[in-house]
Amino acid sequence: IRMKLLEECLKTSAGPCFVGLVGEKYGSIRVPGEVESAEFEMILDAAVEAGLDTHVLEEWYCRDENSVPPAYYLKPKAQMLKNYQNSMESSSAAKTKNDKAWRNVSEEIKRVFRTAVLQLQEKGTMKSAEAKKFLCSALEDELDFALGKQTPAFLKKCVCYIRKIANFDRFAKIPEMTRYMDTVVSDERVMRNQESYERLLKVRDEFIPTVVAASNLRVYSSVTHCDMKLGYSQEVESHYVEGLCKQFYEDMVDIIQATVQQNLGAETDPLYDEILQHLSLCKSYAELYQFKAESLDYVQEYLSPSKGSRMSPLVVYGGPCTGKTLLLAEVAKQVRHHV
Repeated sequence: IRMKLLEECLKTSAGPCFVGLVGEKYGSIRVPGEVESAEFEMILDAAVEAGLDTHVLEEWYCRDENSVPPAYYLKPKAQMLKNYQNSMESSSAAKTKNDKAWRNVSEEIKRVFRTAVLQLQEKGTMKSAEAKKFLCSALEDELDFALGKQTPAFLKKCVCYIRKIANFDRFAKIPEMTRYMDTVVSDERVMRNQESYERLLKVRDEFIPTVVAASNLRVYSSVTHCDMKLGYSQEVESHYVEGLCKQFYEDMVDIIQATVQQNLGAETDPLYDEILQHLSLCKSYAELYQFKAESLDYVQEYLSPSKGSRMSPLVVYGGPCTGKTLLLAEVAKQVRHHV
């Protein structure tokens, strides 16, 4: 879903279309949402050969014969997890339980995929380019898609902020540091995950500089020094965030103004353009998400034919990222059933 939303943003955004934040954490391997049929079955066979329990893959993935080529798709969590609810309406306890259940399932899925794919790669059955999507994190996947596969014109509207933290490894044992780096437990010692760190370095210190050398991509790098006793403390974090916010604001204004200057000669209505962009986002959400919330019932009741003579408007309000567009996307998808 994230990749499809990113693709839509790159297509439709009139101004800034991608902002990358890269720090000291590579992130975990992502769970594939879609795998071509032949590839999935090859991985399944390799997993069986390696002595792995493939029940989790067989249970959570279903084959779609209508796709071209045929593919296996990850089933929705709402379908697979008992009493799973949209996080907007779940109680704290229910949400915690659902999150834990999905975390256990996703880790097992990733473990099976990773083991089988590495075995196939070692045998030469699967090439590195094909194996990458099963072995890389969302960070690498999205940076590669947004920065490595776009034209210079697109890259002018992208920006990337890189934060390096000096002498970070020595603080790996502090629990809070797992927010900022990948860790692993070895011999009852918490230490930095070197495999993840090496992959991070390839993305951060090799891939991004290569893109910069061939384009006008904006990249800002900073080095943060930890407190000698507390490590990456809240004070250090606040100082970095304050500087980042100022730079981010300046870059957004600059990119937007440059876009406006380019479009000055075009006879367009800014309000109309904004409406079209919201419609595009609404369409994307409607196709990608299944939305459940109590507010959906209120809207359905408002649209009921028996309320047709009512003249008062329906107002949808809420803060940023509270689900307003997602709600209206679901309404748009279901509206024919209610009027």
